[in-house]
Amino acid sequence: MNRIILLLALCVTLATAWADRRDDEHRDDDRRQRGPRVIVYEDAGFRGSSLVLHPGDSLRNLDELRFPDGGRLNDSISSIRVEAGAEIYVYVNARFDGQVMRLTTDARDLSREMLPESRTASWNDRISSLRVEASRRGSGVADADTIMRNAYRDVLGRDVDLAGLGNLRSLILDQGWTEEMVRDNLRRSAEFRGEGANRVIRQAFLDVLGRDPNGRELENYRKYLFEKKWLGDEVREDLKRSEEYRRKPSGPPGKEGKTPEPRNRRN
Repeated sequence: MNRIILLLALCVTLATAWADRRDDEHRDDDRRQRGPRVIVYEDAGFRGSSLVLHPGDSLRNLDELRFPDGGRLNDSISSIRVEAGAEIYVYVNARFDGQVMRLTTDARDLSREMLPESRTASWNDRISSLRVEASRRGSGVADADTIMRNAYRDVLGRDVDLAGLGNLRSLILDQGWTEEMVRDNLRRSAEFRGEGANRVIRQAFLDVLGRDPNGRELENYRKYLFEKKWLGDEVREDLKRSEEYRRKPSGPPGKEGKTPEPRNRRN
């Protein structure tokens, strides 16, 4: 008799737990339907096949995915609806690489959203990876200026100019660009590919070794900046691991080998 009672009690407990779990799942589904979400569409005007996404969803490679009707998702998104406090980051390449755009409002026709620094190429049918987040409050002017100053110094090795302040400030305040998005934009500039990278490397050499890099060193570190997205701090850390730095006498940069003169002591 006791065994039967115990078995009945166990069955009731399991049934209750299962019912509670199902209720939790239904509540989670309801919250996802009512909460922040983004819908991507195959056609402009929020038409065609669609896919619903929620904050926390990250699609690393759209080439591996399909719309619910089986249509390809990669390079096939033409409009995006942003609802209830969500935001979406879209990228032209897989693995969240390449040019990026952040949307906090609807984009009815992506052919009207131009790629950065382009007058002819749009975002229409160009998205290969994306991620969705809960929206955050935009940066103020002071925060935007700090982002730009830091990015210019780290990527181009100089202070931001008035032209950069105006253009990038608008992207940060109006389109919600993050500091990383600003840095990526600067890395694609002609200035970075030219003298900007050189300035960053030369300053790192002066800070750590007290000298300018030679031609071979400059070329090697340029590859690190271009291919590995290094900044001046990474160059400095790498130089500090060099044999030359370990042998360098202590003292301020540019005064190696000089011993400070002792001060006269009063008896």
